[in-house]
Amino acid sequence: MTSLRKPWALAAALMVLTFGAAAQAQEITFWVMPNAPDIIHVPWLEQKTQEFYEETGIRVHYEIVGWDEAWIRISTALITGEGVDVFQAGTTWNPQFAATGAVSELDIDEFGGADAFMEANLISTTYQGRYYGVPWFAETRVLFYNKDMFEAAGVEPPQTYEELMEVGRRIVETHGTGSAIAIAGTNAWDLIHNWAIILWANGGDLVDMSARKAVFNGPEGVAAMEYYVDLVRQGLASRATAEYNQPQADAAFINGNVAMAFMGPWNIADIEVENPSLHYGVVEPPAGPAGRAAFSGGSNLVILKASPHQEAAKQWIQFLLRPENLVAYTRDLSKMLPATLEAFADPYYETGVWQVFKTALGYATAYPPLAVWGDIENAVMGEFRNVLTAYVEGSLERQGGVQTFLDRAAQRVDQALERER
Repeated sequence: MTSLRKPWALAAALMVLTFGAAAQAQEITFWVMPNAPDIIHVPWLEQKTQEFYEETGIRVHYEIVGWDEAWIRISTALITGEGVDVFQAGTTWNPQFAATGAVSELDIDEFGGADAFMEANLISTTYQGRYYGVPWFAETRVLFYNKDMFEAAGVEPPQTYEELMEVGRRIVETHGTGSAIAIAGTNAWDLIHNWAIILWANGGDLVDMSARKAVFNGPEGVAAMEYYVDLVRQGLASRATAEYNQPQADAAFINGNVAMAFMGPWNIADIEVENPSLHYGVVEPPAGPAGRAAFSGGSNLVILKASPHQEAAKQWIQFLLRPENLVAYTRDLSKMLPATLEAFADPYYETGVWQVFKTALGYATAYPPLAVWGDIENAVMGEFRNVLTAYVEGSLERQGGVQTFLDRAAQRVDQALERER
């Protein structure tokens, strides 16, 4: 009797184990950054995870992770292989995470193919020619201007960097020293974004990928850095801005204290809340000798390689990328820009200020997808801060001028590039 029941018992046990494994496979963890205020972000996530569950049977447990802890949390997950299945990663982070070998290589055709995405954002998901993430949303920065201050000074929005200087002087004549523009300074974590667009507009670049060598210390880079310092030197920006972080520069414009600032789409939400009566407009970044240039940033969706739920994770990404979901997330919540061409084709992005952002994102440049990008960025930012500090202290020329600082940064970047695989 016992011997007859053993096969049935074994089969039952196997069924329980199989069912348990299947049930476990229907739950994934998603880490997302605070891309919108919790009061609207959380209800949206609750609604969408429920819709996804009803459609697929897969339960998504989401956690909103602050940017201040995200790098450490993700890095720990990459080492342990635990804690998360799908996570949001900044565009400059993605290649660095890919280089660890701890995130999943993806077939981009499963997400619509390479032609489905904004080119610069797609590049940010790559490492050594392979895809390790999927573009989610994008951002770029354009020139915001105060219409009332411009009208009082009798000027129009500048179309070139030379015009920006001339317009700035006219504004200063009308509104006083430091009233023309607010810029990020030594306390800005994203300081490099502000200089890179001027570098690219001058025809320069950060690194020569084929030669594995820094090139930002060439004539174009020196001219771009001198221009940035001149914004303070010539009184268009106040000396205090040399130590600003980006939110301080943004606030100076949003409060109506200065006439111009380079800001992103998320700042529109800030204006709506903090100063809804501000009479402002936006135009594309000014052109330099080589034309217009913009920075392409944003966030991607990445899958942990150690996750046992690879297919479920892919389905969640595909769900988030559906045009109706992506447009709602960027239009109504994050005030960012969708990274897929299909979502970006929504008529909403052809209207008002969004048309300017869309145009700028079309020619925006992504940083090179390098494992050592963090070291490169730190080297450039460190010497950029030193330039601004030396100017404020009156020792910039005594220390050899902008060229000396950029050469020092280039030496460190060359050392970092030697470590790139």
